[in-house]
Amino acid sequence: MNALKDVDTIIHLAGATIAKRWTKRYKKEILESRIQSTRVLREAISSLPVDQRPKSLICASAVGLYPNDQNKVYSEDDPGGDGFLATVINQWEQEIFKSENLGMRVCCLRIGIVLGKGGGVLDTLLPFFKLGLGSPLGNGKQWMPWIHISDLARQFLCLAENSKYQGIFLGVGSESVTNREFSQVLASKINRPYFLPSIPAFVLYSVLGPMAELALMSTRCSSLFWKNEGFEYQYQALNHALDDLI
Repeated sequence: MNALKDVDTIIHLAGATIAKRWTKRYKKEILESRIQSTRVLREAISSLPVDQRPKSLICASAVGLYPNDQNKVYSEDDPGGDGFLATVINQWEQEIFKSENLGMRVCCLRIGIVLGKGGGVLDTLLPFFKLGLGSPLGNGKQWMPWIHISDLARQFLCLAENSKYQGIFLGVGSESVTNREFSQVLASKINRPYFLPSIPAFVLYSVLGPMAELALMSTRCSSLFWKNEGFEYQYQALNHALDDLI
């Protein structure tokens, strides 16, 4: 509790990884790790005198809230869908915004596919692509709302440093790409062949179980808010982001 005393802004990112097999037990951990950590944080803040409480809370969320749609471009105002991820994120965000009752400014950044070193989607895909086994997943038409980790960090800082911002925001890059496009660019960056047929959805589900949903979801997301606010992406093109990371 004392660690939060007179703090200006809290950035809350805690939650069990979703990149692990979704057993019944682990799905419960995914949900509870987000709900409980947010609740504990709020209770700690509420125990402080009002004049010593943090002024702002910036929380992570995810674009997995949205239903699959290859034709729609999602914005901050669009409603969520059904399914496991959407249910988790919906309950998570409800818990996050309860902190507004403490008189705090609350921002929630729905994060897309983060490209960085030492984890994430690149660490998962690169071993296969380096062996020349890269190929599209499913039909390859699903949209991937990627963002370079450096740009994502700058978005968090932007929300933290500007008190005019409040509510829901999309933590995505300048433009989404399809899974097929992503795979082609990744293969070219490491000078590996790209000729294998797509991996059918049923194969992904047989190997990954329900977690295959992550590989097949299609959530093209708008970056219009950031562009209108004058936010300058350091990595607007996937090509340049992978140049930096590989």
